[in-house]
Amino acid sequence: MKSPYFYSLAVGLSCLTLTVLPACAQPAPQSTGQGEEQTAMSKGDTIEAIADEFLEQVDAYRQEDQIPGVAIALVQGNRTVLLEALGSRDLDRNLPVTPDTLFHIGSTHKSMTALLLATLVDDGIVDWDTPVVEIDPDFELRREESTETVTLRHLLSMRSGIPDTAEDGFDLEQSEAEDIFDYVAEVNLLGAPEDAFSYSNLSTSLAGYLAAIAMDEESGQSLYGSYGQLLQNRVLDPIGMSRSTILASTAQRDADHSRSYVFGSGEPQLAESEDRDGDPLAPSGSLKASITDMARYISTQVNGGVAPDGQSVVSTANLRETWQPRWGNYAMGWEVKEIQGISVVSHEGSYDNFLSIIGIIPSHDVGFVILTNSNEAATDLINDAPGLIVELLEQ
Repeated sequence: MKSPYFYSLAVGLSCLTLTVLPACAQPAPQSTGQGEEQTAMSKGDTIEAIADEFLEQVDAYRQEDQIPGVAIALVQGNRTVLLEALGSRDLDRNLPVTPDTLFHIGSTHKSMTALLLATLVDDGIVDWDTPVVEIDPDFELRREESTETVTLRHLLSMRSGIPDTAEDGFDLEQSEAEDIFDYVAEVNLLGAPEDAFSYSNLSTSLAGYLAAIAMDEESGQSLYGSYGQLLQNRVLDPIGMSRSTILASTAQRDADHSRSYVFGSGEPQLAESEDRDGDPLAPSGSLKASITDMARYISTQVNGGVAPDGQSVVSTANLRETWQPRWGNYAMGWEVKEIQGISVVSHEGSYDNFLSIIGIIPSHDVGFVILTNSNEAATDLINDAPGLIVELLEQ
């Protein structure tokens, strides 16, 4: 069964379509000089007007494309300048989206797995470029050379050699997290680490579970449970993402969760959920979160690892390392591209008929999040959103 966590520049497709940009497309450096600080301040003077205009644009997409529900956040520095909920989370019961409504965020979760590992790098538990076999001596890929040389950076950058097509043969419904390790040992590789890009949920999931192995925190739990606990302790709790969960059962019991929608005969229809507890690919895209929680998350990213309450979650150096593409334009849980000459660090997520995007515009100290509950209806909005924000910031 094909993995559900799809990511592409052509959002909504069930396969990868990634245009590799030049390796020089790097995130802009942080401001360091007095003149730069004054420029940032002048930009901050207009951010509220930009937020209002962006909200109007998003709502126009929602109405024209019949997106049932949308939640949107825009932050600059440590300020949340836009936090809005639009439309319905449940059409049958006429329930509105609220700032606390839980949406499935899909592959935007990958950056959180990278952030989790960045905290372990801070603590000296792992290193980005240490061979994985030093973390898990039993780890194995089909080629001996790859087994000995593949690193966490390779896994998170989609450069491990594991092809996206490998997920076709992985039984999501019957497998557990531990089964991924046995499965990838038999997968035919595209080449040696670094040789080829292939977007693989198996790769990111391996990296997430290796974090649990490195911490030696299994203590009777499954790898899935250990990863979830680490994510809670090192990412969700420190940032203040109090409503976020990887558990489908917890989200579905929550009175303020969104349902997702497909279109039949031109009208939105309730989609059947595929989400479940114990998802073996959880580190690649299993989180359910509200726009309030995601605003806190993107603020932490914009502010170099400092949460909105001032708590340091991760070092700026290792957080920013996750933004840096070493091969092509895919970094670690992030894609870096240029829009109108402006560097944008972003990622899209699609699962269970939800569609989302998160992003950072380092030169403007700005972060954004859009969550929607219809993959089909929201494709244009998610594709166009980064360009709309850049255009507003640069006008």
